[in-house]
Amino acid sequence: MSKWRAIKRGIALFLITSVLWGCGGGTPTPILIPAPATSVPVIPTVVRPISTRILATATPAGAIATQFTTTELTTTAEGTTTLEPNVPTENPMDRPFLMKIDRISVIVGRGTLLEGSVVHGSLQPNEPVEILRPSNDSIHTNVLAVLISSALRDQVAVGDYAGILVQNVSATDVSPGMVLAVAGRYDTYEEAMQELQ
Repeated sequence: MSKWRAIKRGIALFLITSVLWGCGGGTPTPILIPAPATSVPVIPTVVRPISTRILATATPAGAIATQFTTTELTTTAEGTTTLEPNVPTENPMDRPFLMKIDRISVIVGRGTLLEGSVVHGSLQPNEPVEILRPSNDSIHTNVLAVLISSALRDQVAVGDYAGILVQNVSATDVSPGMVLAVAGRYDTYEEAMQELQ
């Protein structure tokens, strides 16, 4: 074996062993040190009670509940608990369709695809919609198709990240941040944005 070949093998062996030995040293073993025993008494910390919601859904036998109301238990600093009625909120599914536009794509020969998360309501193909712009003008159009994850659907609903394919809308007329809503429901862009809050 030549002198240079022996040196090359020695260097390679040295590098391999140093890497292998270095891997174990990279993760130190944790050492747990027990807390020293003290004769000083531990002072308990003050824990504030958390307000709790209790649903008031009990109805007399045979009665039909027409409206659910909730009450909220609130604990004061003195430790007393009070009941406060809570106004029921409207179900987002019952509201008119509303979606903030996040992304715009053009599907050649079909139309413009508007993507975003559905905030209120549901939408089906062939429904009239309008795109509300910050300049308080709107673009009226019809829905050609609704998609979720690039698959055609019968409808999209609250919580879906949906693609809405609309007709006769140029991609240059729409930008992210605009709002897609059911036709005739919102007068201004600001009114629709308040619903998104």
